[in-house]
Amino acid sequence: MKVLLSGKRKKRSQLGFTLVETMIAIVISALIVVGSIELLSHMVITSAQDRANTMSMLQVQYVGFWITEDVMQARPDQVSIGSAQGLPLTVCWTQWNGVEHRVVYSVEGDETWTLYRHEWYTPVGGSEIDNGMIAVGEYLDPAGTGCEWVTGGNVTAVLKLDVTANVDGKVAARTYEINPRSK
Repeated sequence: MKVLLSGKRKKRSQLGFTLVETMIAIVISALIVVGSIELLSHMVITSAQDRANTMSMLQVQYVGFWITEDVMQARPDQVSIGSAQGLPLTVCWTQWNGVEHRVVYSVEGDETWTLYRHEWYTPVGGSEIDNGMIAVGEYLDPAGTGCEWVTGGNVTAVLKLDVTANVDGKVAARTYEINPRSK
């Protein structure tokens, strides 16, 4: 009874962990930490690749959207393409209320292009107003980006637009065939 009250005598199960048990716990903890680090690094790499894929596709879609919107407003005789891969591209049209628009697409850069859209409009009886310039596409590949008029069949003229973007080695490309409005 005296031993129970004083608490000096302890059972073997209450002495603590043995060296072998401690080593096993450390090894298991190390395996969990290493596995977690590997999983995290895989997630970071995959996320970066997904971001590059998404960005390259978005750049292609932005260019296609803006040029398609403008060319569809114009008549074929109001769309002029430049000499170097069809750029700069100039698109003009008159709205139903008489407001005249002029949009010029131009590129800057050597290894990759940035495509800019500069718009001017002229109200009826007014003078030309500069509506500003915005970047509509970045990371464009000059070798895969350009436009040209295509004729043939029963189609008078279709603007063929090829757009290729390369973001961190992830490439997206698309060809647009744009029909301007008829005369």
